[in-house]
Amino acid sequence: MGNFFVVISADKARGPSEELFRLGLERSRRIKAQAPGGIVDVVFARAASFARHNESGGKIATDAATGRWLLAAGTWFHADDYFSGDEARLLARIAEDGVARVAQSLEGFFVIVFCDPLEREVFVITDVLGARHCFIRTVGGATALSTSSLLLASLGEVALDPTGCEEFLRTGIIYEDRTLFREVKKLAPATVYRFAQGKQAGAQSYWRIADLNPDAFDGEKGAERLGEKLVNAVKRISKAYSNPVCDLTGGYDSRSVVAAFLSAGVPFETTVTGDDDDADVVISKGLAKLISVPNWHFEPGGEYALDHLKQALRLTDGECDLIEFARVQELHYKLSASFDVGVSGSYGEVARGDCWWDLLFPKTGKREQLDLYKLASKRCATDPCSPQLFPPGLGLDLVEHFAVMVSRLNRGLIDWPNTTQMDHTYLMLRMQRWWGRIASSTDQIWPCLSPFVFRSVLDTALQTSVDARKNSRLVRHLLARLQPRLAAYPLEPGYPAMPLNLKSWPRFLPASWRSAGKARTKTDRKLFNRNSTPSSSESPRLQLWRDEETQEALNPVNMRLNALIDSLRLNDFLESSRQPHFAFDQQWRRVLTVEMALRLLEDARINTVRGSERGPR
Repeated sequence: MGNFFVVISADKARGPSEELFRLGLERSRRIKAQAPGGIVDVVFARAASFARHNESGGKIATDAATGRWLLAAGTWFHADDYFSGDEARLLARIAEDGVARVAQSLEGFFVIVFCDPLEREVFVITDVLGARHCFIRTVGGATALSTSSLLLASLGEVALDPTGCEEFLRTGIIYEDRTLFREVKKLAPATVYRFAQGKQAGAQSYWRIADLNPDAFDGEKGAERLGEKLVNAVKRISKAYSNPVCDLTGGYDSRSVVAAFLSAGVPFETTVTGDDDDADVVISKGLAKLISVPNWHFEPGGEYALDHLKQALRLTDGECDLIEFARVQELHYKLSASFDVGVSGSYGEVARGDCWWDLLFPKTGKREQLDLYKLASKRCATDPCSPQLFPPGLGLDLVEHFAVMVSRLNRGLIDWPNTTQMDHTYLMLRMQRWWGRIASSTDQIWPCLSPFVFRSVLDTALQTSVDARKNSRLVRHLLARLQPRLAAYPLEPGYPAMPLNLKSWPRFLPASWRSAGKARTKTDRKLFNRNSTPSSSESPRLQLWRDEETQEALNPVNMRLNALIDSLRLNDFLESSRQPHFAFDQQWRRVLTVEMALRLLEDARINTVRGSERGPR
């Protein structure tokens, strides 16, 4: 499903919780522009589910005899070969085996809520990586859960979380359990939560990287096992969705997924976004022709309107750069009209040993603690920061902030290989909130998946030796094993994706680089084929500044961000941003994003009050 909203209370608080639930449904219409597809109500717990924009999901499984119910956001797969769409069977299995045991049998990208009226308990299961976002808030004596942080913020008075807001404005990501609001928190990954009498009564982790063996597989065994698990994941995806489209770019990750689809013998098509002469597009079309698979090519968008950003805001809750996500949104609306699931190669970098391992050289794989300050300065606190918004001494020391955060995250892993510590940091600190935010937003349009997020695939990659993963060796051997044709075809730099050995070394000579076509400087396109705005077009910032509504929203005197940043500093920053050459374009986008989210929140509250004043229709 696209979203859900749940209220849990003590039995004696039924009246107030019913009011809270009705308020949440009204606010969902204002904030998410959605009406519920299903509603269930027992004495202490009530829930609403909302379908995706392509109308998939949205149902709640119920057991009439016991009153038990279950809902799920995202896409889940059970080890016994059933999956999303069969929530009734999952409900029966949980009732029979218990939540903790079933959690160990699940894979995918999901949040699952199970209610047992007999025991007066509600359970929530988050996926291994916490990628399908779910949030929690206490209101009065009740606990509210939702896949929308902005919806939860609308249920009562809130204050901006200064740390979460500053993280977003300066890096584009909100970390750990924070949101834009103090009162709203994100649920942790790989956890079974238990709620009773309107409160959290327990939380148990069911997966930890510390339970894995980082040297379980060498190169040959790792490639064999990874290929087996990847193909099996693709077969399971194809059973759940009969009409998939796969990202296919110039790199390893999407090519590995396509190789798994070919090896599985299931139908699929491919897609790529970029200009005609973009290396990703040239290679994608070449690969698609090589394997005789249709290739959908989309040109990157160049014009941005505030209406597009408002639509993106309803999906992202203001936790993602609206201009960036508007591009993603446009692409996925187009693809969802012809396909039923989008499949990417996200998290494939884990298998390639590309989770910031370059910072570990020349001690890659040593059993020693990460250089926390080097990691923080080189990977976390890298965006240029406007001194007008955050003068020295008035904001976070981001390097210190991230160093402390990584130390806290990796507590208990200091004696592990530094590669394991870095993998854990990359997965839990960055990908959970960055990729997870984009994927959770896109999943509200239609299902989106990566086979690399399946626990069986992820565990295999994480347990393959350091030497086997370094320099993409594992993935090269994987491609050569699954689909030699794809392994032999050049990557964007020009050399092939096959292993380097005495037989293949001539293919790696610099002279062969021309075969890749014209390569252009590229930003991070790995997620959903994101592309930068063509250099010849006007920046979205200048386009949007001409809009009267943007000018009104970014009037420092009336901005809701005044609660966090002084209006004089906002004024100086925004006046500078009207110039064509402006060094802090990303921060301007984030300021616009947060301000639009705060205005939507305020409008939802005002309109709800006005609606109640008019009385029932």
